[in-house]
Amino acid sequence: MRGTRPLASLVVSTLVAASVLAASGCASSAARARGSAEVLRLGVFPTLTHAPAYVGIGSGIFAHHLRPTRVELHVFNSGYEAGTALLSGSIDASYMGPWPAASLYLKSGEVVVVSGATLGGASLVVRLGAEIDTRQDLRGKRIAVPNLGSSQDVALRTWLHRNGMRASDEGGDVSIVEVRPAELLQLFKADRVDGAWVPEPYPTWLVQEGVARELVDEASLWPPGRFLSANLVVSAAYLGAHPDVVRRLVRANVGAIRFLREHPRRSQRSAERQLSWAGVPPMSAAVLEAAWQRLTFTWDPIPESMIAVTRDAYALGVVSARPERVLGIYRLDALSAVLDDEGLPPLEIRSTMGST
Repeated sequence: MRGTRPLASLVVSTLVAASVLAASGCASSAARARGSAEVLRLGVFPTLTHAPAYVGIGSGIFAHHLRPTRVELHVFNSGYEAGTALLSGSIDASYMGPWPAASLYLKSGEVVVVSGATLGGASLVVRLGAEIDTRQDLRGKRIAVPNLGSSQDVALRTWLHRNGMRASDEGGDVSIVEVRPAELLQLFKADRVDGAWVPEPYPTWLVQEGVARELVDEASLWPPGRFLSANLVVSAAYLGAHPDVVRRLVRANVGAIRFLREHPRRSQRSAERQLSWAGVPPMSAAVLEAAWQRLTFTWDPIPESMIAVTRDAYALGVVSARPERVLGIYRLDALSAVLDDEGLPPLEIRSTMGST
Protein backbone atom coordinates (compact mmCIF):
# COMPACT_ATOMS: atom_id res chain seq x y z
CA MET A 1 0.00 0.00 0.00
CA ARG A 2 1.37 3.34 -1.04
CA GLY A 3 1.30 6.44 1.14
CA THR A 4 -0.96 9.40 0.68
CA ARG A 5 0.03 12.50 -1.27
CA PRO A 6 -1.94 15.70 -1.67
CA LEU A 7 -3.71 15.77 -5.01
CA ALA A 8 -2.16 19.15 -5.78
CA SER A 9 1.33 17.67 -5.39
CA LEU A 10 0.47 14.99 -7.91
CA VAL A 11 -0.44 17.69 -10.41
CA VAL A 12 2.86 19.44 -9.76
CA SER A 13 4.83 16.20 -10.13
CA THR A 14 3.02 15.48 -13.40
CA LEU A 15 3.94 18.91 -14.73
CA VAL A 16 7.54 18.53 -13.61
CA ALA A 17 7.79 15.11 -15.22
CA ALA A 18 6.34 16.44 -18.46
CA SER A 19 8.72 19.43 -18.40
CA VAL A 20 11.75 17.22 -17.82
CA LEU A 21 10.71 14.95 -20.65
CA ALA A 22 10.20 17.91 -22.97
CA ALA A 23 13.51 19.53 -22.05
CA SER A 24 15.55 16.35 -22.43
CA GLY A 25 14.03 15.16 -25.67
CA CYS A 26 15.13 17.23 -28.66
CA ALA A 27 15.37 15.28 -31.91
CA SER A 28 15.60 11.81 -30.36
CA SER A 29 12.51 12.40 -28.22
CA ALA A 30 10.58 13.68 -31.21
CA ALA A 31 11.56 10.58 -33.16
CA ARG A 32 10.36 8.33 -30.33
CA ALA A 33 7.05 10.19 -30.19
CA ARG A 34 6.49 9.64 -33.91
CA GLY A 35 6.95 5.91 -33.33
CA SER A 36 6.80 3.36 -36.12
CA ALA A 37 4.21 2.04 -38.53
CA GLU A 38 5.63 -1.43 -37.98
CA VAL A 39 4.76 -1.63 -34.25
CA LEU A 40 1.94 0.05 -32.34
CA ARG A 41 2.77 0.25 -28.63
CA LEU A 42 -0.55 0.14 -26.79
CA GLY A 43 -1.10 0.80 -23.08
CA VAL A 44 -3.71 -1.02 -20.99
CA PHE A 45 -4.55 -1.25 -17.28
CA PRO A 46 -5.38 -4.45 -15.35
CA THR A 47 -9.10 -3.68 -15.25
CA LEU A 48 -12.21 -4.98 -16.99
CA THR A 49 -13.02 -1.48 -18.22
CA HIS A 50 -10.22 -2.06 -20.75
CA ALA A 51 -11.89 -5.22 -22.06
CA PRO A 52 -12.02 -3.93 -25.67
CA ALA A 53 -8.21 -4.07 -25.74
CA TYR A 54 -7.93 -7.46 -24.06
CA VAL A 55 -10.66 -9.07 -26.14
CA GLY A 56 -9.37 -7.41 -29.29
CA ILE A 57 -5.95 -8.96 -28.69
CA GLY A 58 -7.22 -12.34 -27.47
CA SER A 59 -9.70 -12.80 -30.31
CA GLY A 60 -7.25 -11.80 -33.04
CA ILE A 61 -9.40 -8.82 -34.07
CA PHE A 62 -6.57 -6.35 -33.52
CA ALA A 63 -4.10 -8.47 -35.46
CA HIS A 64 -6.56 -8.78 -38.35
CA HIS A 65 -7.42 -5.09 -38.67
CA LEU A 66 -3.98 -3.67 -37.91
CA ARG A 67 -1.99 -5.98 -40.19
CA PRO A 68 0.84 -5.45 -41.13
CA THR A 69 1.36 -3.35 -38.00
CA ARG A 70 2.11 -5.46 -34.94
CA VAL A 71 0.51 -4.57 -31.59
CA GLU A 72 2.74 -4.52 -28.52
CA LEU A 73 0.83 -4.38 -25.22
CA HIS A 74 2.22 -2.47 -22.23
CA VAL A 75 0.46 -2.86 -18.87
CA PHE A 76 0.31 0.17 -16.55
CA ASN A 77 -1.15 0.48 -13.08
CA SER A 78 -2.22 4.11 -13.41
CA GLY A 79 -3.07 6.87 -15.81
CA TYR A 80 -0.06 8.78 -14.51
CA GLU A 81 2.28 5.99 -15.63
CA ALA A 82 0.58 5.62 -19.01
CA GLY A 83 0.48 9.39 -19.51
CA THR A 84 4.18 9.75 -18.79
CA ALA A 85 4.86 6.96 -21.29
CA LEU A 86 2.73 8.68 -23.94
CA LEU A 87 4.45 12.04 -23.50
CA SER A 88 7.92 10.46 -23.58
CA GLY A 89 7.20 8.48 -26.73
CA SER A 90 7.53 5.14 -24.92
CA ILE A 91 4.05 4.12 -26.12
CA ASP A 92 1.87 5.36 -28.95
CA ALA A 93 -1.66 4.89 -27.62
CA SER A 94 -3.48 3.78 -24.49
CA TYR A 95 -6.89 2.96 -23.14
CA MET A 96 -7.37 5.50 -20.38
CA GLY A 97 -9.94 6.89 -17.95
CA PRO A 98 -11.46 10.33 -18.52
CA TRP A 99 -9.59 12.41 -15.98
CA PRO A 100 -6.05 11.18 -16.74
CA ALA A 101 -6.75 11.78 -20.44
CA ALA A 102 -8.25 15.23 -19.84
CA SER A 103 -5.39 16.17 -17.51
CA LEU A 104 -2.78 15.16 -20.08
CA TYR A 105 -4.49 17.18 -22.79
CA LEU A 106 -4.99 20.30 -20.69
CA LYS A 107 -1.35 20.30 -19.59
CA SER A 108 0.33 19.31 -22.84
CA GLY A 109 -2.07 19.31 -25.78
CA GLU A 110 -0.14 16.28 -27.01
CA VAL A 111 -2.80 13.56 -26.79
CA VAL A 112 -6.09 13.00 -28.61
CA VAL A 113 -9.15 10.80 -28.08
CA VAL A 114 -9.94 8.82 -31.24
CA SER A 115 -12.73 6.57 -29.91
CA GLY A 116 -14.77 5.63 -26.91
CA ALA A 117 -14.43 2.25 -25.22
CA THR A 118 -16.37 1.71 -21.99
CA LEU A 119 -19.02 3.27 -19.78
CA GLY A 120 -19.72 2.47 -16.14
CA GLY A 121 -18.16 -0.05 -13.80
CA ALA A 122 -16.88 1.81 -10.73
CA SER A 123 -18.11 1.64 -7.13
CA LEU A 124 -17.29 2.51 -3.56
CA VAL A 125 -17.29 -0.68 -1.50
CA VAL A 126 -16.70 -0.72 2.25
CA ARG A 127 -15.20 -3.41 4.41
CA LEU A 128 -17.54 -5.57 6.45
CA GLY A 129 -16.67 -4.98 10.10
CA ALA A 130 -15.48 -1.40 9.49
CA GLU A 131 -18.67 -0.05 11.08
CA ILE A 132 -19.61 1.94 8.01
CA ASP A 133 -23.40 1.99 7.84
CA THR A 134 -23.94 5.51 6.48
CA ARG A 135 -21.96 7.99 4.43
CA GLN A 136 -20.96 9.99 7.48
CA ASP A 137 -19.35 6.86 8.99
CA LEU A 138 -16.47 7.37 6.54
CA ARG A 139 -15.01 10.01 8.83
CA GLY A 140 -11.72 8.75 10.21
CA LYS A 141 -11.59 5.88 7.71
CA ARG A 142 -9.01 4.90 5.08
CA ILE A 143 -10.39 4.65 1.56
CA ALA A 144 -8.35 3.26 -1.32
CA VAL A 145 -8.19 4.41 -4.93
CA PRO A 146 -6.01 2.91 -7.70
CA ASN A 147 -3.86 6.03 -7.66
CA LEU A 148 -4.10 9.68 -6.71
CA GLY A 149 -5.17 11.69 -9.71
CA SER A 150 -7.21 8.82 -11.17
CA SER A 151 -10.81 9.19 -12.29
CA GLN A 152 -11.82 7.26 -9.16
CA ASP A 153 -9.88 9.68 -6.95
CA VAL A 154 -11.66 12.66 -8.50
CA ALA A 155 -15.02 10.88 -8.18
CA LEU A 156 -14.40 10.05 -4.51
CA ARG A 157 -13.29 13.57 -3.58
CA THR A 158 -16.22 15.11 -5.44
CA TRP A 159 -18.65 12.79 -3.68
CA LEU A 160 -17.10 13.58 -0.28
CA HIS A 161 -17.46 17.33 -0.90
CA ARG A 162 -21.10 16.92 -1.88
CA ASN A 163 -21.70 15.08 1.39
CA GLY A 164 -19.97 17.65 3.60
CA MET A 165 -16.66 15.80 3.95
CA ARG A 166 -13.10 16.24 2.71
CA ALA A 167 -9.99 14.15 2.33
CA SER A 168 -7.32 14.49 5.00
CA ASP A 169 -4.92 16.14 2.52
CA GLU A 170 -7.60 18.82 2.03
CA GLY A 171 -8.01 19.43 5.75
CA GLY A 172 -10.70 16.80 6.29
CA ASP A 173 -10.73 13.47 8.10
CA VAL A 174 -11.13 10.84 5.36
CA SER A 175 -7.76 9.35 4.39
CA ILE A 176 -7.37 8.54 0.69
CA VAL A 177 -4.61 6.04 0.00
CA GLU A 178 -3.17 4.57 -3.19
CA VAL A 179 -3.57 0.81 -3.47
CA ARG A 180 -3.11 -1.48 -6.42
CA PRO A 181 -6.53 -3.12 -6.83
CA ALA A 182 -4.97 -6.58 -6.98
CA GLU A 183 -3.87 -6.10 -3.34
CA LEU A 184 -7.28 -5.10 -2.02
CA LEU A 185 -8.56 -8.51 -0.92
CA GLN A 186 -5.53 -9.08 1.29
CA LEU A 187 -5.75 -5.54 2.73
CA PHE A 188 -9.48 -5.85 3.42
CA LYS A 189 -8.93 -9.15 5.22
CA ALA A 190 -6.14 -7.59 7.28
CA ASP A 191 -8.30 -4.53 8.18
CA ARG A 192 -5.68 -2.28 6.58
CA VAL A 193 -8.19 -0.25 4.55
CA ASP A 194 -11.86 0.44 5.20
CA GLY A 195 -13.13 0.91 1.69
CA ALA A 196 -12.18 1.34 -1.96
CA TRP A 197 -13.48 3.34 -4.93
CA VAL A 198 -12.27 1.17 -7.80
CA PRO A 199 -13.24 -0.05 -11.28
CA GLU A 200 -14.53 -3.50 -12.15
CA PRO A 201 -13.96 -6.34 -11.61
CA TYR A 202 -12.55 -5.39 -8.19
CA PRO A 203 -15.72 -4.13 -6.44
CA THR A 204 -17.67 -7.22 -7.50
CA TRP A 205 -14.74 -9.44 -6.50
CA LEU A 206 -14.54 -7.99 -2.99
CA VAL A 207 -18.30 -8.28 -2.48
CA GLN A 208 -18.44 -11.87 -3.71
CA GLU A 209 -15.45 -12.80 -1.56
CA GLY A 210 -17.56 -11.76 1.44
CA VAL A 211 -15.30 -8.96 2.69
CA ALA A 212 -17.20 -5.89 1.45
CA ARG A 213 -20.54 -4.40 0.57
CA GLU A 214 -21.37 -1.68 -1.91
CA LEU A 215 -21.98 1.78 -0.48
CA VAL A 216 -22.08 3.81 -3.74
CA ASP A 217 -22.57 2.67 -7.31
CA GLU A 218 -21.04 5.53 -9.30
CA ALA A 219 -23.69 5.06 -11.98
CA SER A 220 -26.26 6.36 -9.49
CA LEU A 221 -24.45 9.71 -9.48
CA TRP A 222 -24.70 10.17 -13.26
CA PRO A 223 -28.25 10.57 -14.56
CA PRO A 224 -29.22 8.57 -16.59
CA GLY A 225 -26.59 6.23 -15.16
CA ARG A 226 -24.04 6.64 -17.98
CA PHE A 227 -20.50 7.73 -17.17
CA LEU A 228 -17.28 7.38 -19.07
CA SER A 229 -14.71 4.93 -17.74
CA ALA A 230 -12.34 4.44 -20.69
CA ASN A 231 -11.50 6.04 -24.01
CA LEU A 232 -8.88 5.20 -26.63
CA VAL A 233 -6.18 7.88 -26.45
CA VAL A 234 -3.38 8.36 -29.00
CA SER A 235 -0.26 10.49 -28.98
CA ALA A 236 -0.83 13.51 -31.23
CA ALA A 237 2.67 13.02 -32.64
CA TYR A 238 1.94 9.41 -33.54
CA LEU A 239 -1.36 10.37 -35.17
CA GLY A 240 0.42 13.01 -37.23
CA ALA A 241 3.11 10.57 -38.35
CA HIS A 242 0.93 7.48 -38.90
CA PRO A 243 -2.71 8.41 -39.54
CA ASP A 244 -3.34 5.19 -41.48
CA VAL A 245 -2.26 3.06 -38.51
CA VAL A 246 -4.51 5.06 -36.20
CA ARG A 247 -7.45 4.57 -38.56
CA ARG A 248 -6.84 0.81 -38.50
CA LEU A 249 -6.60 0.94 -34.70
CA VAL A 250 -9.98 2.69 -34.53
CA ARG A 251 -11.47 0.07 -36.84
CA ALA A 252 -10.02 -2.68 -34.64
CA ASN A 253 -11.50 -1.05 -31.52
CA VAL A 254 -14.94 -0.87 -33.14
CA GLY A 255 -14.59 -4.51 -34.22
CA ALA A 256 -13.64 -5.58 -30.70
CA ILE A 257 -16.60 -3.72 -29.18
CA ARG A 258 -19.00 -5.31 -31.67
CA PHE A 259 -17.58 -8.72 -30.72
CA LEU A 260 -18.00 -7.91 -27.01
CA ARG A 261 -21.64 -7.07 -27.58
CA GLU A 262 -22.46 -10.01 -29.83
CA HIS A 263 -20.48 -12.72 -27.99
CA PRO A 264 -20.45 -11.85 -24.26
CA ARG A 265 -19.60 -15.35 -23.04
CA ARG A 266 -16.69 -15.82 -25.42
CA SER A 267 -15.54 -12.30 -24.66
CA GLN A 268 -15.57 -12.94 -20.92
CA ARG A 269 -13.43 -16.06 -21.35
CA SER A 270 -11.01 -14.17 -23.57
CA ALA A 271 -10.86 -11.24 -21.14
CA GLU A 272 -10.24 -13.62 -18.22
CA ARG A 273 -7.16 -15.08 -19.95
CA GLN A 274 -5.78 -11.68 -20.89
CA LEU A 275 -6.44 -10.14 -17.47
CA SER A 276 -4.60 -13.02 -15.82
CA TRP A 277 -1.64 -12.27 -18.07
CA ALA A 278 -1.87 -8.60 -16.99
CA GLY A 279 -1.59 -9.53 -13.30
CA VAL A 280 -5.24 -9.58 -12.18
CA PRO A 281 -5.73 -12.14 -9.38
CA PRO A 282 -7.67 -15.32 -10.20
CA MET A 283 -11.40 -14.65 -10.11
CA SER A 284 -14.35 -16.94 -10.64
CA ALA A 285 -16.44 -16.87 -13.80
CA ALA A 286 -19.33 -15.67 -11.61
CA VAL A 287 -17.35 -12.58 -10.59
CA LEU A 288 -16.50 -11.68 -14.17
CA GLU A 289 -20.05 -12.30 -15.36
CA ALA A 290 -21.52 -10.10 -12.62
CA ALA A 291 -18.92 -7.37 -13.22
CA TRP A 292 -19.61 -7.54 -16.97
CA GLN A 293 -23.24 -6.60 -16.39
CA ARG A 294 -22.15 -3.26 -14.92
CA LEU A 295 -20.27 -2.20 -18.04
CA THR A 296 -21.41 -0.81 -21.38
CA PHE A 297 -19.00 -1.10 -24.28
CA THR A 298 -19.31 1.68 -26.84
CA TRP A 299 -17.18 3.54 -29.35
CA ASP A 300 -19.10 6.73 -28.49
CA PRO A 301 -16.63 8.82 -26.42
CA ILE A 302 -19.45 10.65 -24.54
CA PRO A 303 -17.85 14.14 -24.48
CA GLU A 304 -20.41 15.42 -21.98
CA SER A 305 -19.07 12.91 -19.46
CA MET A 306 -15.49 14.05 -20.07
CA ILE A 307 -16.53 17.67 -19.55
CA ALA A 308 -18.35 16.77 -16.33
CA VAL A 309 -15.30 14.99 -14.90
CA THR A 310 -13.13 17.97 -15.86
CA ARG A 311 -15.55 20.33 -14.14
CA ASP A 312 -15.34 18.20 -11.01
CA ALA A 313 -11.54 18.38 -11.11
CA TYR A 314 -11.74 22.14 -11.69
CA ALA A 315 -14.02 22.53 -8.68
CA LEU A 316 -11.52 20.56 -6.60
CA GLY A 317 -8.76 22.97 -7.63
CA VAL A 318 -6.83 20.27 -9.46
CA VAL A 319 -6.68 22.19 -12.73
CA SER A 320 -6.99 25.88 -13.56
CA ALA A 321 -7.92 25.55 -17.25
CA ARG A 322 -11.57 26.10 -18.09
CA PRO A 323 -13.27 22.68 -18.38
CA GLU A 324 -14.69 23.41 -21.85
CA ARG A 325 -11.15 23.47 -23.25
CA VAL A 326 -11.07 19.69 -22.97
CA LEU A 327 -13.30 19.39 -26.04
CA GLY A 328 -10.18 20.04 -28.13
CA ILE A 329 -8.98 16.54 -27.25
CA TYR A 330 -11.32 14.86 -29.74
CA ARG A 331 -10.18 13.72 -33.19
CA LEU A 332 -13.07 11.59 -34.44
CA ASP A 333 -12.90 11.70 -38.23
CA ALA A 334 -11.43 8.19 -38.38
CA LEU A 335 -14.18 6.85 -36.11
CA SER A 336 -16.90 8.56 -38.16
CA ALA A 337 -15.44 7.07 -41.35
CA VAL A 338 -15.33 3.57 -39.86
CA LEU A 339 -18.94 3.79 -38.68
CA ASP A 340 -19.99 4.99 -42.12
CA ASP A 341 -18.06 2.17 -43.86
CA GLU A 342 -19.71 -0.46 -41.68
CA GLY A 343 -23.22 0.94 -41.92
CA LEU A 344 -23.38 1.85 -38.24
CA PRO A 345 -25.26 4.89 -36.87
CA PRO A 346 -23.16 8.06 -37.03
CA LEU A 347 -21.96 9.90 -33.95
CA GLU A 348 -24.23 12.77 -33.03
CA ILE A 349 -21.13 14.78 -32.12
CA ARG A 350 -19.20 14.18 -35.35
CA SER A 351 -19.75 17.69 -36.72
CA THR A 352 -18.54 19.49 -33.61
CA MET A 353 -15.37 17.58 -32.76
CA GLY A 354 -11.87 17.85 -34.24
CA SER A 355 -10.51 16.10 -37.32
CA THR A 356 -7.59 13.88 -38.19
